[in-house]
Amino acid sequence: MDRVFAWDHQHSQVVYRIPGHHHEDGRDDSDLSPVWLPADESDLPEGISVEDLRKVDVKS
Repeated sequence: MDRVFAWDHQHSQVVYRIPGHHHEDGRDDSDLSPVWLPADESDLPEGISVEDLRKVDVKS
């Protein structure tokens, strides 16, 4: 499963989602309802930096 990374500018952190993934808590990730999870900058693929990521609003 491919992870899609983004920058949560409200919380100043890297986040990721797995499109189409069904999470154990019952949530389904979709383009209309993405499930963003916290990540570390070290999780980013080689050659990708925080400045390359799109900004998203992650609701707590």
